Amino acid sequence: MKIIILQNIKGLGQMGDVKNVSDGYARNFLFPKKMAKLATDAALKEIDLLKKKLETARTLEREGAAKWAEQLKDVILEFTRKATKTGKIYSAITKEDIAETLTKQFRSLREATKDTAEFKVAPESVSLDEHEGNHIKQLGEHLVKVKLASDVTVEVKIKVSQEIK
Repeated sequence: MKIIILQNIKGLGQMGDVKNVSDGYARNFLFPKKMAKLATDAALKEIDLLKKKLETARTLEREGAAKWAEQLKDVILEFTRKATKTGKIYSAITKEDIAETLTKQFRSLREATKDTAEFKVAPESVSLDEHEGNHIKQLGEHLVKVKLASDVTVEVKIKVSQEIK
């Protein structure tokens, strides 16, 4: 039976792919869970139109992310924390802290450039690979990678200074 996959299915294919599967697999598993539908001429035209819209949206997202990445490459995010004499901070800087600060930075950049595009950074898009346990726990400057779109990544400099009493 020829079907159109409606969502990414591991081992079968990506959304919008047209595949041949057994009748029982389609009727008893894929169709009831709304994971696929029968590949009729009308459904194929609908999927083609949807793919074109998604590709246009992805292109716009990539262009916007590239623009934001260009503006962010010179930005330094500053955090102040209480720390020990050895430079270890008491309250670690997390992905959530970085994402929230970056989103605020985007907002202020947007207002300064009178741009209307909204951009929010998800904590999952922040990569703290070289830092132990996905937290920044030391004073100083750190480089963090932020994935703004599927193929747009920017390195952001983070400066952690000691809170003055």
